Amino acid sequence: MDEHTEQRGISEERCLAEALSTNIESALERLFAPIAETERLKRREYLSPEEVEALYGVKAVTLANWRIKAQGPEYIKYGGKILYKHQAVRNYLESRTVRTRD
Repeated sequence: MDEHTEQRGISEERCLAEALSTNIESALERLFAPIAETERLKRREYLSPEEVEALYGVKAVTLANWRIKAQGPEYIKYGGKILYKHQAVRNYLESRTVRTRD
């Protein structure tokens, strides 16, 4: 094997290694994106109805129906926005706890 062929082989290996590294990095970003988003939402003080849905599983449309009926967790109306505090959502959900018999 001459020097040129050897260098080309090393260059191809380096390209393959870089491509593999890029693919692994991309796969990990896609895999952990939902976890990162959940953690970001947990750190926010106020949540939109869509964010409440993502974090607590209560549909945004359900929250809207509760607001119309003056039910559900306390919320803040700021301009055209509706915002919920984490604690208000937690308090509301916990107040719906049903005890079962042993």
